[in-house]
Amino acid sequence: MSKHAQTFGAKQPTHQGGPAQDRGVYLSLLASLRTRAQLPVVVFTFSRGRCDEQASGLTSLDLTTSSEKSEIHLFLQRCLARLRGSDRQLPQVLHMSELLNRGLGVHHSGILPILKEIVEMLFSRGLVKVLFATETFAMGVNMPARTVVFDSMRKHDGSTFRDLLPGEYVQMAGRAGRRGLDPTGTVILLCKGRVPEMADLHRMMMGKPSQLQSQFRLTYTMILNLLRVDALRVEDMMKRSFSEFPSRKDSKGPHFPVALLFTLSLPITTSCSLLPPTTPRSLL
Repeated sequence: MSKHAQTFGAKQPTHQGGPAQDRGVYLSLLASLRTRAQLPVVVFTFSRGRCDEQASGLTSLDLTTSSEKSEIHLFLQRCLARLRGSDRQLPQVLHMSELLNRGLGVHHSGILPILKEIVEMLFSRGLVKVLFATETFAMGVNMPARTVVFDSMRKHDGSTFRDLLPGEYVQMAGRAGRRGLDPTGTVILLCKGRVPEMADLHRMMMGKPSQLQSQFRLTYTMILNLLRVDALRVEDMMKRSFSEFPSRKDSKGPHFPVALLFTLSLPITTSCSLLPPTTPRSLL
């Protein structure tokens, strides 16, 4: 018998369950987190449809006080006043307003931009207690929570289903714990149907992140455009690129990009008519 089976029991077939099962799981989980004072929580779900479905299924959950409801209502009125009268009655606007009034929120690319901004601002104020979001919420938005929940450790990458990569997991799990407010952050991985193998969990949590590859390319057009501006130098542009960072980090002295020297040494066949009249011909 494997260590996995000895610890967790025999593996069960993969089964995500239906909306009723998910509703029961989240009601129990959120009740426990509320009792332990571990709200707000971000629930990462790798499907826009499931985000909407899970939030809509929690009809009996109300996490806001009367004063918080009043604050949310006034904030929504001020923000939605920017919309036209008919737009304020859009189904998504009405549905999101009802969710926010109870301390719930949804954030994904299918939400209207003004609603996403409202959700982010209310979440930053602590008025959204539970946020169902796709992984885009973890990219470029500084919105930490006390707890992060993963609805699944598998996602569809456009061609097939796979486990989360270490970098993806760290990016989302890193939202748990608010600096200056929480001594620790809590990360919960829901196991619906079966418990993942320990080796898979270790690979996802402790594995080596994917290497970043610079896409910076120095072209003749870029060089000519930089030569037009006195305040910009081609050397400075190269030094600020991510592709030159490892070279500058390893070098103890001043580093001049070799790629730039090589590129500038190539013959430029571009017509002189592309340059402004004030450009010295010696640049050619």
